[in-house]
Formats: sequence, C-alpha cells, structure tokens
Amino acid sequence: MWTAAVARQCVQAGHRTVVFGNQGGAFGAKHTSHGGIDFVFTPTGLDRLQNKIGGIWTRIRRRTRDTATPATPSFASAWSHRGYASAVARRLRSGNFDVAHIMNYSQFVPIIRAHHPACMIGLHMHCDWLAQLPIETVRQRVRQADLIIGCSEYITKAIAARFPEYASKCVTVPNGAAIPDGHSRPVGGRTVLFVGRLSPEKGIHHLIQAFHEVLRVFPDANLRLVGGAGSAPPEYLVFLSDDPHVAALRMFYPVGRPGMKDPYLDALEREAGSELGRRIHFEGWMDGERLEQCYREACLLVNPSLSEAFGMSLVEAMMHGMPVIATQVGGMPYIVENQRTGLLVAPADPPALARAIRELLEHRELSCQMGEVGRQRALSEFTWDRCSHILLDHYQSLMSTRGG
Repeated sequence: MWTAAVARQCVQAGHRTVVFGNQGGAFGAKHTSHGGIDFVFTPTGLDRLQNKIGGIWTRIRRRTRDTATPATPSFASAWSHRGYASAVARRLRSGNFDVAHIMNYSQFVPIIRAHHPACMIGLHMHCDWLAQLPIETVRQRVRQADLIIGCSEYITKAIAARFPEYASKCVTVPNGAAIPDGHSRPVGGRTVLFVGRLSPEKGIHHLIQAFHEVLRVFPDANLRLVGGAGSAPPEYLVFLSDDPHVAALRMFYPVGRPGMKDPYLDALEREAGSELGRRIHFEGWMDGERLEQCYREACLLVNPSLSEAFGMSLVEAMMHGMPVIATQVGGMPYIVENQRTGLLVAPADPPALARAIRELLEHRELSCQMGEVGRQRALSEFTWDRCSHILLDHYQSLMSTRGG
C-alpha cells in the first residue's frame, strides 16, 4: 500500500521510479510498467532453496550456542534472500540510481552498498526489528544506511535510543491514507469495525471478549471483523518481543498442526460462540471499494493491538470522520488524541475496551464531534501527499549535502 501510493507521488514529482519485487522460479526477471512506474520482478527460486538450508543451519546453531548470546533469526540473516538483493543491487548500479529505498530488511543495506557505493540508501522500518534483533547484527547495517526512517515516532525513537551514535540519521515519515470521496457523517446503527489481518498480535480475542460485554448493554450492536486470516510467523514478532502481552501469544502457535485451519481463527470463532454470524461477523479480506463501504456504514473503529508500529486502520477511519478506539501501544498514541479524536485504553484489558465502546455508542454527539476532529487531523497529518513530500524532502536534503 505504501509503495503503491508513494511511487505514484514520486512520478508526479518528476522522478524516475522503479519498484523491485520478487517472483517464483529461478531464471528470467519480468518487467512491466503502469502509471509511469517501472516494475521489475526478480526470480527467487534459488533463494528459497538457500533460505531453507540456512534455516536448518540456524536452528542447529541455536541449539549448540551459548543461550546468553541471542541468535539472529533466519529472516534477518546475512544470507536471507541474498540472491534477490544482489540482483537488485546490480540493476541499481547499472541504472545509475540515486536512491535505494529498502523496506524492513536491513540485511539488504550492505549488499547494495557494496555494489553501488554512491547510492543513497534509506532503510524504512514498519516494525520493531532494529530495536529487537541482536544489536551487533544490525549495528553495521544501520551505520551503512544514509537514512533510517520510522513509520511513526514510536519506531524512530526506539531506533535512535538503541543507536544514539546514529540518531542524527533517524527520521519519521508517517504513513498515509487516501482521502475518501463524498464524505458524509453521521451514520445510524451500532456497528463496530475492526480492519486488519487476523493475527494474534492484533488482539482481536480481547475485542471479542469486550464485545460480549457490550452486547449486554446494546444487544442490537454488531461487530464486523474485516481482514484475512493468517497469523504472522512467530519468529517475526512473538519470539522477538520482550513485552509480556506479546510473549503470551505463544499459546496461539501450537506445534505440529500443519495444513489445518489457522489456530488463531479457530480460537476467535470459539470466542465468538453463539454470536458468531449473528452479532459478530468475520468478513474476510475486502478490496478497496467494499472496504470503503464498511467504513461508511460503521459508527466507530477499534484497534485492540498488542503490537502496532503505526495503525493504518485508525487513519483510514479518521479520514471517514469516524471516532476510533485504540490501545496505548506502539505508534497508535501518536495518531489518536485521547478524548479528542477517540479513546485510548490499556492493552490486553477487555473490560476497559468494553467501557470505551459503550461510551461512544451511548454518546452519539460526542462520537460525532470526535469523528470530525479526527478527520481534520487526518487531512492535516496523514495524507499520502504529505507523506511523500516529507520523504522526498529528506532525500533532497541528503543530496544537497552531498552536492548532487
């Protein structure tokens, strides 16, 4: 989503923009263009074989090494997707690109630096990895990047605190959201909306527990859960985090159930109980038009996450003039102004979540007021246009410093 929106803005600003992605197979890159953006899809079949072998080696090392020294997870190791990164790096050098903008995978930084020393490298973090991975693993990667970008002040501050010697290169570029057409509020009914992947760190089990309490007061309320089922791999978050609420999510990752229904989705449906399909609705993944309709029909949005770098659904809801409820986690307190654009509650606290939902369902005038204030904040702070301008200003400043 970020890449699609910002790439369009870069083209409109007159910059040659190429998006690199991966594809299956072992040979032959594919090229296409759309809206002035060039897309290059690099084969990754050999990488997948290497990643599998490397994963086995990582597990062996983890069993035999000193447990006091944390091991680098397979996905962040120097060899993970090395073939893909090297192919991209060669294309960057041959195409004489000025900037390489890397999403999340810090191991790509040294590879691109080695192939194209003159290129400015921005490492854009949409997660906590730089603050969670073994410090010596990522220190030299941070050193070789020209710009370390956090998607929220929460991410940026965490990185700068861990690497104070590189704090001057840490900046924040907030995510954005599209401005909806034909804005109109308020809406009737009592439909509560969640938008996001159905994964344990999103805290949806707490939301369902809270909603059962809401139904005791508002039996006509509905909860719509929009998003595809698919738990994030535990090594990406649950096994890295030292947050006790996140560590407790290991219960949703049972061992030895390959090929079966997603355990978390199964747990959520059991938590919904007799209200499943009646007042609690699992809507699945939705395309843009259907999702827009959901935003127009709901009266408030809830994000109960236990780990959240930014909180895209909050900004999308605010763009629709909808009040929001979020947990005091990660980047979300930087988006939601408590008691002005919505309500903030403690994480992993279903009773507090239930009270907040009931408050906004009961006090419609307050909800409408919060929704409108939130909309103005979103239009001011979280448009894709603003996001792109901030990013390009940072790169232009670097280029000016270099005399480019």
